Amino acid sequence: MHGRPLLLRMIPDDAPDDGNADDDPDEREPDPASTRRGLLRAAAGATVAGAASTAGCLGVTTPADVAARNEVTGNVAHFVGPSWLADNRDDVVVLDARNAERFREERIYGARRVPFDAITSRESTDTGLVPDVEAIAAAFGEVGVSPDDDVLVYGASVGSRVTRTAFALAALGHEGSIRVLNGGLSGWNGRLGTGSRDRVTPTEYAPDPAESAWVTREWLAERVGTFNGEGPGLVDVRAPEAYLGAPAADALNLDNDRHGHLPGAIGVHWVGNVAGRRMTEPGRLVQLYEGEAELDRAGTVVVYGDDNVDPTSTWLTLRAVGFEDVRVYDGGFGEWANVEGDRGRYPVETATSVVIEAEGSVGGDDGSGDFSCTG
Repeated sequence: MHGRPLLLRMIPDDAPDDGNADDDPDEREPDPASTRRGLLRAAAGATVAGAASTAGCLGVTTPADVAARNEVTGNVAHFVGPSWLADNRDDVVVLDARNAERFREERIYGARRVPFDAITSRESTDTGLVPDVEAIAAAFGEVGVSPDDDVLVYGASVGSRVTRTAFALAALGHEGSIRVLNGGLSGWNGRLGTGSRDRVTPTEYAPDPAESAWVTREWLAERVGTFNGEGPGLVDVRAPEAYLGAPAADALNLDNDRHGHLPGAIGVHWVGNVAGRRMTEPGRLVQLYEGEAELDRAGTVVVYGDDNVDPTSTWLTLRAVGFEDVRVYDGGFGEWANVEGDRGRYPVETATSVVIEAEGSVGGDDGSGDFSCTG
């Protein structure tokens, strides 16, 4: 299906978002007509609407401008813009996915924070590592989240801390809606809070685990040789150098006994899902995953990385643009590469490699200069 190895230029996942997208030709807001034509050609059915202002001094952006730039319209699931939150603030529980220090410094007023180590916790089973739903449920219950609450998650951007929080809720079988704020905190121009967390009443969160949200090591081992052929699509979200097992590459996890990727997996670096603090333009995402990676939006797609955090960016992105059955290998390549016993059942491949171009950059520096005349 993917006949030849392909390795194209990547932008590092720590590339900063300088808040001046208008200075970059690839980030300029297109005119509405060309945007619509482009999306129709890409069969995306979605747009991310943006607007910029130069009031006051050349290049200035106001809070209202930044909020407008992060609006989401069209047929995009899960991601919403600041105006949606402003209209629905009293009806949703807002969760902050950043670290405790950033949360105390400044946050959306009334937001709650769930410890990140709790929502990434795993338990060992006979079939491999899986989400520890009891520990995850207890963490959400501690900050007063109930299974039927509508929830919005935000961070410094739409990076993998945010998407892991969303995935953790989905893994519990959360009954309420789960949304992510496009643009993160910097896109919000409403009321802010500071200090330690607001007082909330803990709840007893009773999970109804959605085991279809993840797969195990044994599930994958039983299907080796079928991925991206007659079987499910399998996507490695790590940097190309890690996917290829390139000797001495900085991207390699030295804690792993073996390097490479699961047989049949294609490499699409997760950072391609993010443009600074926003989700990548939906038409490009459809082209990337359905056109170039040739994934079947009606079939099962499994995503994995070195751990269980970064893959959730691709998990939520695929769901947002219409893929119906997307699952996370929560054990990650670290579990697969270091498995004990008969490693022949869990092979690692380097010879056959398909890496799809996935340009992107992840913003997260709150001092990026979004409101500076000079940028």
